[in-house]
Amino acid sequence: MRPEIRCDEARVELSARLDGEVDDATARSIDDHLSTCAPCTRHEASLRRIRTALRVQPAQAVPDLTEPIMQRVGVEGPRARRRDEWLGGVRVASIAAAVAALLLVASLPFGGGPPPESAEASEITEEIRAAAQALDTYRASFSIVERGWNEDVGVRRFSARVWFDAPEEFRLQVRDLTTYPDDRWPENDVDLVANARRWWIAEPSTCPSEALPSCAVSEGSEERTVVQRQPFDGTSTLPTDIIVPLETLASSGDFSVLGRETVAGRSTIKVALPYRQAIPLVGALQPGGLWRGFHPLDRVEIWLDDETWFPLRYEVIADASTERSMWAELQGMDDRGGQRLLSVRATSFSEPPLPQKIFDAPVRGIVRSGGFHERPFAETTAWIAPSHLARLRPYKAGVGGGFRTLTYTSGMTWLKVTSSREGAIGAETAEEVKLGDDSFAYYQPATEELKRRVDILGRHSHIQLESNLARSTLLKVASSIDVPGRRIPHTLERDGQRTVVRLDPQVAAHRSAFSATPRYLPSGYQASAALLSKSQAGGRTLTIYYRRKEAEYTGDGIRLTQSPSIKLLAPSAEQSFGVRMRDGSKGRWFPERGELEWIDRGVYRSVTLPSLDLETAVRIAQGLR
Repeated sequence: MRPEIRCDEARVELSARLDGEVDDATARSIDDHLSTCAPCTRHEASLRRIRTALRVQPAQAVPDLTEPIMQRVGVEGPRARRRDEWLGGVRVASIAAAVAALLLVASLPFGGGPPPESAEASEITEEIRAAAQALDTYRASFSIVERGWNEDVGVRRFSARVWFDAPEEFRLQVRDLTTYPDDRWPENDVDLVANARRWWIAEPSTCPSEALPSCAVSEGSEERTVVQRQPFDGTSTLPTDIIVPLETLASSGDFSVLGRETVAGRSTIKVALPYRQAIPLVGALQPGGLWRGFHPLDRVEIWLDDETWFPLRYEVIADASTERSMWAELQGMDDRGGQRLLSVRATSFSEPPLPQKIFDAPVRGIVRSGGFHERPFAETTAWIAPSHLARLRPYKAGVGGGFRTLTYTSGMTWLKVTSSREGAIGAETAEEVKLGDDSFAYYQPATEELKRRVDILGRHSHIQLESNLARSTLLKVASSIDVPGRRIPHTLERDGQRTVVRLDPQVAAHRSAFSATPRYLPSGYQASAALLSKSQAGGRTLTIYYRRKEAEYTGDGIRLTQSPSIKLLAPSAEQSFGVRMRDGSKGRWFPERGELEWIDRGVYRSVTLPSLDLETAVRIAQGLR
């Protein structure tokens, strides 16, 4: 048996394994080491991120599907309205259907609807942030109506009850009230209980809705438990946007204010935004179980109580576009444009004191440990404590998983500060920000699981701040930590085959004769990081990331990759569609990964945007100069 390997050996072997150069015994030793070493696990994830970011995959020629697709669709011209962003993770067939409804020619006219009432929207954002900090307890009941889950069922109805005690006590109970055709159909009952120490969920054991009722359905529920839970652990999240839609609206900044209406006798403000941006709210009552899917172009309307900012009602409405109709057809859904697919209405809500026994989470099913051990603040790493806390108060401190942790809260708003002896892990493609005269940090927007993060790389430490505070506030908190942050090394990776260096994204495109800069980016996107890969044979690849400031829920923003070393689009087994570019050349759209690639005057270029659509990719491509 091969002896246990050390960290330095593991990191050499990790790079070799990514190149396919280790045997089975070494691979098993690596896996054994990773199972107990968090720093090396993060190092492996970092290596994979860099290599994925710099992947340039020349691919085979594919048929130009413009004419046959357009004959099938039977539309006379391209849709003039610019599309909202696509949801990442939509099935290949689903995105392919949307692609089929677009003219695959890069000369589309682009327009837009009326701009959002930005002044009023910004006021709502500030009010929501204030409400999130002030909220202590919450109890509410909801009525849920869902349409289009399965053609044999039609309408499903549910009741839901939510209890919350700030900052981490949460309970959700969903009960299925649907009358199904027969008893072969599973009831979609879901329970979730969380507190500062444990997280538990129970959901039905079943199979995809399209296979029901003929597929075999397991009896009972599937249960999972997390013990010794890390505070504000991203893998055991609390769906608190159903209480105050902090992440949905405060992180979006791009919703429309439609006016005032009365709901259940209370004055509300009605807002609208695309489903892609409303995922934290729409998914809040669906953390487990089996639910229908929605299209990225679907519209979400929310009625907010204008005193408490609780979402008293929200609805998901089917988009009326041709591509949306084709997506529904391929999914076996009989959706119609304008149809209300999901309606959620609060039937009661209050802010009473809640007994703690409500939040007693059981330990059942698949159990894993978060490895957190609480300690007094005075016994934890005091030197990582910020002096500016944005009105937050100390909450919990402890150790576990190779980290020392301090947390602070106020209502639903929280801040988590961790330290370890590792540096530069996970921040290679983050935005570099300046905290002081000689201090730098690396910022990343929120994702569906993690909130906004700032990494400070000290001389012998790695400090990370994670929070649902706004970006500007979080950076101010980070700048108050008395640890000067060093810059990520210019050279990120170097071996016998290639070198990867990090560049200033604002000037990276101008430093390379082969690169072009986009004149158009969707609203809110800006350059955040740039990597240049140079091979021993002289090949060069420049990759620039563009992201939103507050959140990227369904992907990693926009990635522009350019290389003069690739002259042909080489073979690929992935499903793709031919795209005629403006200069007459042929490109390809890969719907599964949301990538448009083409050869432009001898230079390979690709626009990758997992959470956006082909039309946006085309507009970026034709604006490169």
